[in-house]
Amino acid sequence: MGISKRQLELQFKILDTIYTKGPISRIDISKETGITPATVTEIARKLISDQLIHESGELSTELNKSGRKKILVDISPNHSFYVGVELSEKFFCYCLIDNKGNLLKEKIIQHNPLLPETNLTESLFITELHLFIDQSSKYSPQAIGIAVPGHFNEETQTILTNNLFWKKFNLTQLLSTIDLPVYFKNNVQCMALFERLFSLSNKDDNLTFLHVGRGMFCSSIYQSKLYGSNNRLVGEVGHIVVHPDGELCECGKRGCLQTYASESWIIKKSQILFDNSDSTYLRQLVSNRSHLTIDTILQAYKLGDEGVINILHNAIKYLSITINNLSMMIDTNKMIIHGELFKEVQLSELIKDYLEKNVTLLATEKKIPVKIKNYSTINGALSAAGLCVAKQLLN
Repeated sequence: MGISKRQLELQFKILDTIYTKGPISRIDISKETGITPATVTEIARKLISDQLIHESGELSTELNKSGRKKILVDISPNHSFYVGVELSEKFFCYCLIDNKGNLLKEKIIQHNPLLPETNLTESLFITELHLFIDQSSKYSPQAIGIAVPGHFNEETQTILTNNLFWKKFNLTQLLSTIDLPVYFKNNVQCMALFERLFSLSNKDDNLTFLHVGRGMFCSSIYQSKLYGSNNRLVGEVGHIVVHPDGELCECGKRGCLQTYASESWIIKKSQILFDNSDSTYLRQLVSNRSHLTIDTILQAYKLGDEGVINILHNAIKYLSITINNLSMMIDTNKMIIHGELFKEVQLSELIKDYLEKNVTLLATEKKIPVKIKNYSTINGALSAAGLCVAKQLLN
């Protein structure tokens, strides 16, 4: 007998609860979801039979030690497998995960700044994706998630972005040669979803994920759902004005956060420093201004380059102002910050220090905890694969 639409909806709800709250008992699932204990038990039995969840042990507490012990259920690993990809100007990253978010395989193709900018092409991306899928064939991947630096336009099968590098990046050929389901999502929205499903420290229904990269984007999970996912302007924090008389942003406004804290503008200002300062360490690290990267700039920062220190500390100052403002506009229990800049411990500590100095408006209100997520090239691809889990198993 097939499963009804209503039963499927309840199964999605129960699985979602186990992903985000588990290990958890059946009775606690019932309390979390409002689904009757009998229905939870029936669906859990089916999920155990399908090897998607398993009983992970008993929960014994001081409150119920004399009564019936709670049997916990949790997600079973290796039930199904998914491919995730992140498109970045710096790299193409491919990974394979199981349904519990465990990384099984990865491949990263780095952009070489010494070669023409076109070395990361649609053709290379598609060829490498097919190769990665073939190399993962023994796992029989169920779907592919692609994290894009912007938003995916389904009609034109292109990436909606102000970045010229991606505007001509057409994915029609990819979709015509792949037999598996393919899901596209903004890279930061993918990261927020991944944190909710797979991070052991994020059991909150409300969290906000801020990514600082070439551009800047903020994505929130609100009441367990991705907030504003149908409005492409929601999350564009890089274009919040932090200095009305500041530099002209590519969006046409002046003093956008982007012009102080995004990687592209930090590199642009460092190139000006490279051209005009005889004392900058940047000239000792690279021979050509076009070879400057965030990694190079962080090296100069560690060496004590005063010009670079000024650029980066300004970036952190305006970024912290924005985060403080966001905390008064977004109902969130946790703020997660991610970006290559924060590989430098001093910068991580500096932003925490700025945020600590923020005066809480109401003395009874708690400050929102801020976590710096460890930066890794693989994070976006992992999150894209996690998108597949959300689409295939929970939606």
